[in-house]
Amino acid sequence: MRSLRWPFRVAVALVAAVVLAAVAAIGWLFWGKGWQAARQANQAASAYMASCGVDPGFSGAPGDAEAGVVIGTITLPGSEVAWPIRAGVDDASLDSGVGWYQQTGVPGEIGNMALAGRRSASGGAFDNILGWNAGDTIDITMCDATYTYTIRVAPHDLTVQPSDTWVLEPVPGQPGVMPTSSWLTLIANQDITPTSDRAVGFAELTAMTPR
Repeated sequence: MRSLRWPFRVAVALVAAVVLAAVAAIGWLFWGKGWQAARQANQAASAYMASCGVDPGFSGAPGDAEAGVVIGTITLPGSEVAWPIRAGVDDASLDSGVGWYQQTGVPGEIGNMALAGRRSASGGAFDNILGWNAGDTIDITMCDATYTYTIRVAPHDLTVQPSDTWVLEPVPGQPGVMPTSSWLTLIANQDITPTSDRAVGFAELTAMTPR
């Protein structure tokens, strides 16, 4: 009987080690990675604000910025983290910030500025996108001003596919129509597990505060 106890104890120890490793991995995936991303985001946002009046990384309009360059910061509903907005929507731009579709508008401009972000399990800025509601506000801060947008269409109410590029149009869903207002489109993966579903919200510019 004694000789059987050791293999049993070893097996129990191995199972416990595997469970602990899995718990640690899940904890890092959903909390640790998010904490690290938020820390990197604050550093990048602080560096951008410090560059104002010196060298923001691009000349003239933000549209001149190269991919990955920070063009501003965004503060989202229920969060105090100022996430950097980076030109482009590749992995490098989304890993520690929010990506900007460079073919769309800029803050305060008449038309549509489209941003993409990630949710949890990737340290995403848009982790709580499905919890944002109509009436919530979003602040985008540039060197010259802070632009406040109010959500009109909540992301949990609209699901699209990657092929639905109408969300990037100057007037989303109305090709060829001239815009008369300033809009912000917010796009993120709808599900934590990989799917093609995208949650999309629309916010309207409601205030501008010079800096």
